[in-house]
Amino acid sequence: MADNDGIRACSYFLVRYVPCAEREEFLNIGVLLHSPEEQFLDCLFTGDFRRVKRFHPQADLKFLRDLQSHFEKEIQQHEDDLGGFIAEMERSLSSIIQLAPGRPILAAEPQVQLPRIFERLIGERQTIIPAAGTRMRIKKQLVDALRRAHIYDDQRLERGIPAAPLTHPGDPFHFDFGYRPLVASGKPNGHLKLIHALSLHRDHELASVLSTTMGYVRARQPAELTAVIDAHPQRGDKAATHCFQILKDAQIGTQAIEDLDSFARGIRNELSFQANA
Repeated sequence: MADNDGIRACSYFLVRYVPCAEREEFLNIGVLLHSPEEQFLDCLFTGDFRRVKRFHPQADLKFLRDLQSHFEKEIQQHEDDLGGFIAEMERSLSSIIQLAPGRPILAAEPQVQLPRIFERLIGERQTIIPAAGTRMRIKKQLVDALRRAHIYDDQRLERGIPAAPLTHPGDPFHFDFGYRPLVASGKPNGHLKLIHALSLHRDHELASVLSTTMGYVRARQPAELTAVIDAHPQRGDKAATHCFQILKDAQIGTQAIEDLDSFARGIRNELSFQANA
């Protein structure tokens, strides 16, 4: 639970490399940090394998280098049930890679706390990752901006909106946030406004899903979607430009994380208008 200072109960899980389970020897190579209240789970793995090679000269370094991206993808695929995902990992990870039992920790900012835990308990160079990087990290920055604008807990800003009532039965997709401003002259026009985070570099498939899903939504009612992204694509960045073009062609707006505070204040103004209308 959180106290008045915003301190939240989290758990961290050390990831162990265990090349020979019979010897009961292991090396800590990564850490996961879970905040149930924030619906946040992220990971950091070592990018320095000198200790690994001393510990186990026959180690498959390519396999170990891929763990960061592998866990990031798994976290994103299971973001609707992060607690269940952790429980499944504790049961089913291979004998070579094991998850240590979770340990409690209090943190005001889980995303800031994660590298500190890594440095304290593993103490080697982290895998180099972007400041935002994954959808989970972008969504966390969106949540932080909504909290700073004092609207994250506003009941009129809905979370985890299922697409099925807006599209067709059985649609498994969920939008991160959504709200409806009231209809009034000179004010926001009252149609559905949705918000969803994604990375232009990593989430090309998600961009296509958003495009298709919004087509179904708009066939039933007027609606807008804003995609919160890491940054607008730079010239020559073909991958990010392609993803951005998918969103643009689908008339999906974009909001870079650098201006999230202004974006959140704009939502607050619309919700304030609702309260005073």
